[in-house]
Amino acid sequence: MKAFRKISKKLISRLAIFTISCLVFLLIISIPITNLEVVINTSLEVNPGIKVDPYDTETVYHTRILCKSALNGEISVEGEDIYLTVHGYNTQHLKNIFIAEQYNFLIDPADDLYTFIFDNTEGLNESFIKFKLEEIWIIPMVFGSPVFFIAGLIGFFLFLTGLVALAISVFHSKESLLKP
Repeated sequence: MKAFRKISKKLISRLAIFTISCLVFLLIISIPITNLEVVINTSLEVNPGIKVDPYDTETVYHTRILCKSALNGEISVEGEDIYLTVHGYNTQHLKNIFIAEQYNFLIDPADDLYTFIFDNTEGLNESFIKFKLEEIWIIPMVFGSPVFFIAGLIGFFLFLTGLVALAISVFHSKESLLKP
């Protein structure tokens, strides 16, 4: 019976190490970092009767594929009202949008190539457009900061150590219980 109590104390201490290391590892990995980068910041002059080609005006953007992202756009128009059409993933709500002065939009989630077309084909005067597009990334903290990456690695190795210690203690407890 003494041997069983001794083994059970070891098992409980190793199980506690394993549980604490799991919690540390999961907490560090689950904290996200949000990063914001302005990817397009331009001004355009759109003459009447013209639809702007996105490749000529550099109103094309290809998102980063490494993590989840969203696109936040701000458009302000002076002069003639225009229409905006966005082509790309998850842009069903951005087809032929009438913009009089100010318009903000969000594409969430964003992925792949996006083109922004400004249309003044129905206008009689020129339009001056300020267009700003920001990409917002949400990445796990482990990959966003070297300090947290190292802490995540330490938590992971604690997790592995606890798992091995638990397996060894279970193996030894079964072995000692089988001996007469």
